[in-house]
Amino acid sequence: MSTASELRRQVGRELAAQRELAGIKVTDNEAAAIVGSTRTLKRLEAGIRVRVTFVVIGRLAEYYGAPRHTRFELERIWRFVDDEIWAQPSHAVENSGWDAYLEFERLAVGVAQYETMVPPGLCQTEGFMRRLFDQGGESREDIPSLIEDRLARQVEFERRLHDGRVEWRVLLSEAVLHQGCDGEQLNRMCEMDELENVTIRYLPFAGGPYRLLHVPFSVLSFRNPEDPTMVYLENPYERRFYENNAAVGKFHQIIGGGIQRAKSLKEFQR
Repeated sequence: MSTASELRRQVGRELAAQRELAGIKVTDNEAAAIVGSTRTLKRLEAGIRVRVTFVVIGRLAEYYGAPRHTRFELERIWRFVDDEIWAQPSHAVENSGWDAYLEFERLAVGVAQYETMVPPGLCQTEGFMRRLFDQGGESREDIPSLIEDRLARQVEFERRLHDGRVEWRVLLSEAVLHQGCDGEQLNRMCEMDELENVTIRYLPFAGGPYRLLHVPFSVLSFRNPEDPTMVYLENPYERRFYENNAAVGKFHQIIGGGIQRAKSLKEFQR
């Protein structure tokens, strides 16, 4: 399934969540009037292609009482539902509280990640998170809630791992294992690597340089772990998504080749 279709699903899920939060039924007459019909509203929430404009998306979100920033972000994202490449500015995520990547991650059946500097957030220990947020300049008042949110995300992901609903592959630069990765963090990753549907490997410095492995990225699959659908890259300014087959195939090939050359975490020595 294409990113465009997945993007529709995410907008639909968020609109449904806002509707339910407002205590409004899917058969509500006013909501149906905004989008055209109850059938259209149900199809919109299910992520099925419907002919509505971004203005309609905004009006619907406003009717549900969604925060202004969330409404604007849903309007902006809706304009990209047919694009193969699109971006979500970091400040938009902070303002709206709606992170498209996290929504995609919840639906993915396959997640493959390459990290160059820090362990993936999905397996960071609380101690590592605290150091990361503290040194990243986050206010001390915000750090507890940031940690709580990330821990909750981990619990949900691990539940899916144990249920066999997702396959997770992680490729690390050896730099990750030297940069604040203490014994507790290393043990945490080794424990997760023991799961049948989890693979965590690292690329040793001695084997480098490694062609094309310069920046962190994620490859997500939504129907079959071997059939990737989306590539995600993040920088301090924006989160960028690629759906076109050439980009997805290239990154899938890069991470697959890297894992073949990588070593087990059990082989790592400081």
